[in-house]
Amino acid sequence: MFKRILLPLDGSHHAERAIPIALRLARTYNGTIILLRVVNPSWFSSTQSGFTQDLPAHARFEAEQYLVKLTKKAEFQNIQTEIRVPEGNEASTILVTAERQGADIVILNSHGYTGLSRWTMGSVAEKVTRYAEMPILLLRDQSALPIGPHPDPTQPLRVLVPLDGSEHALAALEPAAEFIYALGTPAYSTIHLVRVIDSVDILSAARLYLQTIATRIKQGEVAPFIEQQQIPVTWSIAVSRDAADSIIRVSENGEDAGNSGIFGGCDMIAMSTHGLTSHPLWALGSTTERVRAGTKLPLLIIRPPAISKRPEAHQYEPEVAISEAQ
Repeated sequence: MFKRILLPLDGSHHAERAIPIALRLARTYNGTIILLRVVNPSWFSSTQSGFTQDLPAHARFEAEQYLVKLTKKAEFQNIQTEIRVPEGNEASTILVTAERQGADIVILNSHGYTGLSRWTMGSVAEKVTRYAEMPILLLRDQSALPIGPHPDPTQPLRVLVPLDGSEHALAALEPAAEFIYALGTPAYSTIHLVRVIDSVDILSAARLYLQTIATRIKQGEVAPFIEQQQIPVTWSIAVSRDAADSIIRVSENGEDAGNSGIFGGCDMIAMSTHGLTSHPLWALGSTTERVRAGTKLPLLIIRPPAISKRPEAHQYEPEVAISEAQ
C-alpha cells in the first residue's frame, strides 16, 4: 500500500495539482507525504561575487518556507508530513530521494515550471518514470482524476490495465486497485483489462487468457486486493499492430471495448514498465514509454520487483552531487 508518498514540487500551480491525490492516499492508508523541493546549483552563475554565492542558500531557504507554508494549510490537517530540500540535478535527486526515503509512490505533474524558469517538470518526469523502482503516478494538465465518487453516477471510476500475457504485466493490477480504492469507493470503481493482439487468428486465445486472468482475480490468486474490496473487473481485446496507439484509443475513447459493458473511456491507465512475452508483437517497456508520451490521461507506471532488482534498473547517474537538508 501507499504509506510513504513522495511529492516533488517546483513551486508552480501545475505541480501543486498533485497535492489532492497525495492527500487522499495519505488519508486512506494513514500514510506520510514527503514534500520535496529540489534546488539545483546549476541555476546560479559561477561568478564568485558574494551576492551570487548567497543565492543557493537563499533559494534553499525559500524552498523550505514554501513547503512549510503548504503543510500549514487546512487540507493538510492531521496529515503526517516530512520536508526535504536537497541540492542536485532534479531528476536524479528525485530518484535518489525516493529510494533513500523508502517511498511507495512518487506523484508528478507532467508540466510544471520553477519560479526561476530553469526547468520543466515534463522533462524531469520522463527521466523519473524511466528509472524509478517504485510506482510513479504521472498526472496531466488535460485531465484530472476525480476525488471521491465519480461525478457521473452512471459511470464508475475506471482504470485501464494493459496485459501482454506475461506475469510482469500483472504487477500493475494490485497498485492500480489500491490507487482507485483510495480515490473513490468500490461501488464506483472498475478495473478494465485490455489485451492488444496483431491478428484475429489469435482472438480466441486472447479471449481465453483474459477470462482466465479475470477468474484468477475473482479467486484471489492474482491481485487479491481487488477481490477483497469487491472491485469489478471488465476486459476487452484490441486488434492492432500498434499496441501503444490501441491502448490510448481504448483508454481515452472506449474504442474496441466491446466486452466491457460500459461506454466511453477510462479515467487513468496503469501499466507495468516491462513485459516479457513469447509473442514478438510488443515489449511492454517500450510500449509504456510511448503511452506515456501520447496519452492525455493520468498514468500509473509500475516496475515489477523482478525488474527492479536487475543491475540495469539502477543505471542513472546524478549529474550534480546531492546534499540534503532535513
